[in-house]
Amino acid sequence: MHKNSYAAAVRPRAPGKAVPMCGPETMRQIDYGASPPPPLGAGHPHVRRTGPHGTLQVAGDPGRRRMSRRHLFRYSGAAGAAAALSLLPAGVAAHAETRGLLAGTVADLTHTLGPDFPYFHPTMDRPLFEDTHSVDADGFFSRNVTLGEHVGTHIDAPAHYVEGGATIEQMPVENLVAPLCVVRIAERAAEDPDTTLTVRDIRAYERRHGRIPEGAFVAMDSGWSARVDVPGAFINEGEDGLFHWPGFSGEAAAFLVEERSIVGAGVDTTGLDAAVAESPDAHQILLPAGLYLVECLNNLHAVPAAGATVVVGAPKYTGGSGGQVRVLACH
Repeated sequence: MHKNSYAAAVRPRAPGKAVPMCGPETMRQIDYGASPPPPLGAGHPHVRRTGPHGTLQVAGDPGRRRMSRRHLFRYSGAAGAAAALSLLPAGVAAHAETRGLLAGTVADLTHTLGPDFPYFHPTMDRPLFEDTHSVDADGFFSRNVTLGEHVGTHIDAPAHYVEGGATIEQMPVENLVAPLCVVRIAERAAEDPDTTLTVRDIRAYERRHGRIPEGAFVAMDSGWSARVDVPGAFINEGEDGLFHWPGFSGEAAAFLVEERSIVGAGVDTTGLDAAVAESPDAHQILLPAGLYLVECLNNLHAVPAAGATVVVGAPKYTGGSGGQVRVLACH
């Protein structure tokens, strides 16, 4: 039996044990404003598609220079995006630029999940991958994959910790696209694997990068993702059975909910709370507030601390407490 308090925290608490928690009634309501403008393409009131390749053309202005989607997608990077914008009609170009449709860089914040990916073995099983068909034998390739909802880069829905809380298919989709704020504590975590992201870290971040915007997703970059391919280093279990990885402090979680009205939080470790935490306070603050969490993020070092947009590709199946995600950062 493992002595680690993080593993023990999944069991019911003793009667009378106080649980730090911010109830939903204390949370600020997030106002997303008016509906977004109509999308570029066939649904846009001033654009129509013509020809076999879906040429974009401004309605009522056949003399404007036109460009097919095939031509448009030849462009990449900042220079290519600028060149592509120059070929679009002015109204379409402005719309595309405003909506970030031709933005420059996309970073993948997702780990590749395989049977050897490190997992928190006290509470979950190893992922299983079974090939069921092959191209040679059956004409197509297929496999069965058996996964716990909280293995690999994954999302926690409120139902993960809240009886009757929102399940994964009930998460508001507008919350899954958000400004990304990355708070870096890697230097400290390299010296102390039990360190936590604190309110002090958040305030230091804001002094340098500006106030965390309402509706943001805040991620902790502890440098932990570099440990994934080192046997034993990611879960970091000691000889005494105790685990060690950084996480959010309860105070930081409460601050982000009550003072900054974020929509979600993420970590590059296997759990949002530090492994040595006496109780999973960050989970018990953020999830009851209706937020979502993403754990086992990757490549946070490759995105700016501020100015990027995160896109969380969450699964949509009935009654899930979470599930594997593909997380992208656009900047």
